[in-house]
Amino acid sequence: MHKETIKAEIRMKHGTVAAFEEAEGLPEGSVKDVLRGRSSARTEGAIANLLKLPMHKVFPRRYGTASSTKGDNTPHKRDAHRLSGQAV
Repeated sequence: MHKETIKAEIRMKHGTVAAFEEAEGLPEGSVKDVLRGRSSARTEGAIANLLKLPMHKVFPRRYGTASSTKGDNTPHKRDAHRLSGQAV
């Protein structure tokens, strides 16, 4: 999900992100931190519960099956960078 969509949902249900954090007993700024890429299972879980979605739907890069290019063995991912002169 897009972070602006998540913030909009939080604001529609709690008025402000800070009010959501307070209501859930989360540290101040924790939603901002999570939406910027920091991991916090507690905050991510509270956001997923609010949205009534599983965590892998809200945060697919952390909890989903989105593959990393590091473990991707497809031919295109194994090729050298196009500027190195060795790419196909």
